[in-house]
Amino acid sequence: MIYTIVAVLIISTVAIAQNVTQACIPQNDPNPTARAAVVADRLAGFLYGPSLIGQAAPFPNGTLGKERVASDMALWSIDRNIIDADVQADAINDMKAIQANGGLKTMADYVNILYKGEWNESNPLGEAPGIMTNFTQDLLFSMERLSQNSYPLRLVNQSEELPFELDDGLVINITGVSLSDLQDSNSLFVVDHSYQSRYPATTVAPQRYGAFCTAYFFIHPESGDFLPLAIKTNTGSDLIYTPLDQPTDWLLAKMMFNVNDMFHSQMFHLVVTHDVSEGVHLAALRTLSPNHPIMVILERLMLQAYSSRPVGEELCFNPGGHWDQLFFINNVGCRQFVNDTWPVQGGYQGSYLYTDLQARGLIDESGNYPFKSFPFYEDASVILDSFNSFFTDFVNSYYPTEDELDGDYEVQNWFNEVSEGAKVYDFPPFCTKQVLIDVLTHFAHIVSVVHHSLNGGDPVGSKATLPFHLNALYAPVPTEKGVTDLLPFLPPAPDAVHYIGFLATFNRPFYRTTERTLEYAFNNATLLATLNEDTNNAASTFWDQMTKMSAEVRSRGFDGDGLSNGMPFVYRTLDPGYIPFFSCV
Repeated sequence: MIYTIVAVLIISTVAIAQNVTQACIPQNDPNPTARAAVVADRLAGFLYGPSLIGQAAPFPNGTLGKERVASDMALWSIDRNIIDADVQADAINDMKAIQANGGLKTMADYVNILYKGEWNESNPLGEAPGIMTNFTQDLLFSMERLSQNSYPLRLVNQSEELPFELDDGLVINITGVSLSDLQDSNSLFVVDHSYQSRYPATTVAPQRYGAFCTAYFFIHPESGDFLPLAIKTNTGSDLIYTPLDQPTDWLLAKMMFNVNDMFHSQMFHLVVTHDVSEGVHLAALRTLSPNHPIMVILERLMLQAYSSRPVGEELCFNPGGHWDQLFFINNVGCRQFVNDTWPVQGGYQGSYLYTDLQARGLIDESGNYPFKSFPFYEDASVILDSFNSFFTDFVNSYYPTEDELDGDYEVQNWFNEVSEGAKVYDFPPFCTKQVLIDVLTHFAHIVSVVHHSLNGGDPVGSKATLPFHLNALYAPVPTEKGVTDLLPFLPPAPDAVHYIGFLATFNRPFYRTTERTLEYAFNNATLLATLNEDTNNAASTFWDQMTKMSAEVRSRGFDGDGLSNGMPFVYRTLDPGYIPFFSCV
C-alpha cells in the first residue's frame, strides 16, 4: 500500500510540473477579476429549487444546477445498471430455490432457503457472521442499538418522568433492581418510536401492519451487559412485552420494534446525510470558486450527490413505488417524517459525533461510555479522528493565520449562505480555523460514516436481514399475548425476495476495485495534483490509517464466548476498504 501512495504522489508532482491549475484561496489568486466573474456566474447559475422528499434542504435549480443534476444522474445510472443486473440475476435464482423448496414453509426457511447463497453477485460479502444464526438472543437485539442504529437511543435522565411504567416486581425479576434504581444509576435507556403513529400506513397490497414501539434497555447491575427490558406497542391493546414472556411473544415484540427502527434508520439518514450535505454544498457552489481548495475537497466528497433525492422521488417514495410496496408507513408518512425531523435533528453542530452522543447520555465529556463495548462509536470515532487530522493539516496549510482566513471573503460568504440561503439549521454563524476544521470534518463524516452506517450496503447484509428485521408485519398486531406461530407475520416469498433485492440495489461491491472506497477519499491523482504539499502528505497519512483500520475490521471473528466486540455477530459495517467515501445510492 505504501507503493500506491508513493505512486500517487509522484503522479501528483508530475501533474503539477505540467502546469495543472493549483487550488488557491482568493487573495492568492493571480487573476482575481476572472475568478470573481466565475463566482458570479455560479451564483446566477446555481439557484435554490424546491426541496425533494419532504420539506428540507433546497435542491439545485437554474441553468448550472440542472446541468449538475443531469451529470450526477448520468454517473449514477452507470453504477445502477451494474447492480440492477446483478440483483435481477440473484432474485431469479432465489425464487428458483424457494420454488424447489415448495415455498417458505417455516421461519427457518427464511434463513436456510431465502439466504442460501443466492445473492452472490449483488451481495458477495454475504450476511454478517452471526446475524442470521443468533437473532433470537437478547444480547444481539440490544447491541444492535449500539452498532446498527444508535441514533434514537438515549439515556433516561434521573430527573425526567419515565416514558412508561413497569411493575417493580417484574423489573426486579429481570434486572435484580427496581426501575427507579436503574434510572437513578444512569443505567436505563430508551428508544421511543411512538411518534410513528401519526404517519399513514400504506394501502398497496398485500395488507401490512405495524406497532409504534417504545423500548427500554438497561445495563445489568451485575454482569454489565446491555440488555432489553421491555417493549410497549403503543397501539391496539397497547401490550407491554418483556423477556419473561413466552419466547415466541417476546421474539415477535422485538420484530415489531425492528419494523419501526428500520423506518427510522432509513428516513433519518435521508435528513442528516443527504439533506444536510446537499444544503451545505449547494451554498458552496454559489459562493466558492471551483479553484478554491475547500471546493475541490467538497466536490470530491459529493460525487453523484444530486442523484440521491431524484432517485428517491422516482423509484422509492413515489406513490405505489418500492416503499409503498414493501414497508408499513407509506410515502406520505416518509415525507412527514422529513418535515418533522429537518428543523429539529437536521442541525449541523448538534450532530457532531461527540456532541450528539454526549447529549443523549451515551458518552461523557471525556468520550468514555458506560457500556462494555460501543461498536459504532469505537469505529466511527477512529474515522472521525482521521478526518479531523487531515482537515487540521489542510486548513493550517492554506491559512497559517486567522487573519488569512478572515480575508477569504469566499469562505465568509459561504458560511453566511449556508444559514441564510440554504437554511441549514445550526450551522456556525462565523468562521475561525477551528470552526472550519470542525465543519469539514463533520461534512466528511456524514457523507461516509453516517450514511453507510445506516444505508448503503449495510442493510442487505446486516440490519435489514429477514426474518428478524422485518420491513412490516403481514398479520395484525396481536391484541393479546399467546402467539405460537410467527410465520403469518413474515412477508410472502415474492415480497421477501423483492425486499432483499431492493436493499441490494443500494450495495456497491464493485467499488472495492474501482478506488471509490473510503480509503481513497483523498488518494486520487487528479485531486492531489491541485492541492498543496502539506495536504498531499495529510492524504498519505489518512490512507495509511484507513488501510490499517480496514485490515482490523476484516480480521474480526468470535472469541471463546461466541462474541465479537461484545456482540453475538460481527460488526463490519464501517470497513474503510468497503464503504464509499461519498453518499452513493
